[in-house]
Amino acid sequence: MNGAWIRNDELSEDPIDQLTTGLGRRSRVPRPSLEIAERLSERRRSVRIEAESDRILIENGTRENIHLPVDGLPRRYSADRTSAAYFGAGVLEVTTSGTDFPWQWLETYYRSGDRLMHVTELRNLTVPDLNFTTVYDHAEARPPPAGPVDIERIRSDEPPAIRIVPPRGSYREFLSGPVEAQALVIDPLIETVDFLLDGELVNQARKRPFKARVRLSHPPREETLEVRGYSDGRAHVGTDRIVLNRLHSPFAVRITALRPLVAEGASAVGVAARVSVPRSANLAHVELYLSERRVATFEDPDWKENQRESSTIRVEASVEDVEPGDFVRVVARLADGREQEDAALLQEAEYSGEVDVHLVQLQILAVDRDGEPVGDLQPADFEIHENGERRPVENLHASSDVPLLLGIAIDSSGSMTKVWQRLQTVVRTFMAAALAADDRAFLVDFDDTVRFLQPLTDSKPLLSARLNRLLVGGGTALNDGLLFSLLHFGREPGRRALVVVTDGIDADSRSKAAQVSAFAESVGVPIYFIAVGWSAPPPILVRKLTRRTGGRLFRIHPGLPRSEVATEMERVFDRINEDLRHQYVLTYYSKLAPGEAVEPEVRSLRRDVALRSILPLQGLE
Repeated sequence: MNGAWIRNDELSEDPIDQLTTGLGRRSRVPRPSLEIAERLSERRRSVRIEAESDRILIENGTRENIHLPVDGLPRRYSADRTSAAYFGAGVLEVTTSGTDFPWQWLETYYRSGDRLMHVTELRNLTVPDLNFTTVYDHAEARPPPAGPVDIERIRSDEPPAIRIVPPRGSYREFLSGPVEAQALVIDPLIETVDFLLDGELVNQARKRPFKARVRLSHPPREETLEVRGYSDGRAHVGTDRIVLNRLHSPFAVRITALRPLVAEGASAVGVAARVSVPRSANLAHVELYLSERRVATFEDPDWKENQRESSTIRVEASVEDVEPGDFVRVVARLADGREQEDAALLQEAEYSGEVDVHLVQLQILAVDRDGEPVGDLQPADFEIHENGERRPVENLHASSDVPLLLGIAIDSSGSMTKVWQRLQTVVRTFMAAALAADDRAFLVDFDDTVRFLQPLTDSKPLLSARLNRLLVGGGTALNDGLLFSLLHFGREPGRRALVVVTDGIDADSRSKAAQVSAFAESVGVPIYFIAVGWSAPPPILVRKLTRRTGGRLFRIHPGLPRSEVATEMERVFDRINEDLRHQYVLTYYSKLAPGEAVEPEVRSLRRDVALRSILPLQGLE
């Protein structure tokens, strides 16, 4: 996007027209808004961009210029404003915010063919918001070639209209028959919600909380549940959909049977194994070894097709010339290069018929007598029972071995103003410390509504840049912010945690506390609340969620001097990071059939160690 660009008036939106369209006619436009729109129209006549490796220079049509690093960090650019720039995936974002008064300019630049697109969003609590797009042609006949652009990055973080709250079920349980489905309605225009299964209307809700009974197939199968929100006049406002009874498998290999065979007088053994493959991956091949000698390779061209129906693949082979002390090893390799294997020593093996098993994964946090997380655990420190039968621990993965999925939900209501600047700095520091290379995070912003500030990403610079979009103002919809955040963990694999920063008791949510509590317990995410300035006891919901999910409640006293607030917030986030770095993933193989509810009992065998949380995980990939 380097070079000089000239506005294409025919294709560009005029900011003055955008204002008058929204308010009816020019005379209704407040004078301050009209003056802002007129100045913006002049500034957008042209633009010149010079991008270096780590900095950007932008000069507008009135010769004003801004020169910033593209690291997403805000810098004071004048006495009353800060600016930040971030460039990635073909998209340049520049955020300018007021330091003494809540206002924001969000500018997004990207290439579309031979043209440069410039999206301007003005947010201000005293005048109407202003959004318009300017289209530029290159000043030269031939513009430089355009690179790929991440279209998702261009979309504004406008509040969603409606989200599905999935029907409740136990871990790994398939659902069938009548179940209760709910919808989180965020757009206040929605008065009616239609519930559909595989595209067919099955029920309707006309009042809050928007929920309905739907009848799923029996026996259970994959079905698409959809909700559609409508205004009072039946105008369509929003849609969401999910797939039910889709079991996401981890990448795992398990030898399930060893059987003695007769092969022309020589000793032989039959080996059966099961390979579970994540839906997002393709299996390349499976190899069978007798000790260090490869004896068979399986490359079934139908595997990819079979994965549409089942994510578990069965492998069976006979191995001849078995000697005492031999072992068999089954190695599976995915198309992306990842490998998993299982081994069994033949002379110690119990020859038996095949047992159908699947891997269960549990996120645990163990603490000592003082409540501090413990980090020196071994598989032998745990005991697992399933339906009264003891199951051996397969593995114990440390936090460094399992990627983290982190959600951060921030209350941006007007009462957060006093801690706002310090909070953004502390959250940036926390993300830099807590997120490793393979970890991912998302950001949610809630006041009297909810916005998806940044979807799941592994880019810490992008997360840091999106914090610049937070604008203080409005009420507090804590229940909606919690429920919306928990929904976005979905069936994503990895360790999990949700951090919620808020200073107020819910006043504006459309969802109920009971709805949030019930769903939170079924999702399996530890919730950490940071209460900034609460002088009264926290809501019952907050106390309940921290206790039942294994999270924590931290309170930053309202009487602290401003100079000490940042120090206290840093201490709190450091404590959360300590918990995250001591999370473990405990695995074992269950004999229960796929689709049956799994409710294992886990206890620590060490007297000085207690389990603060035991939460089911989706399939790690």
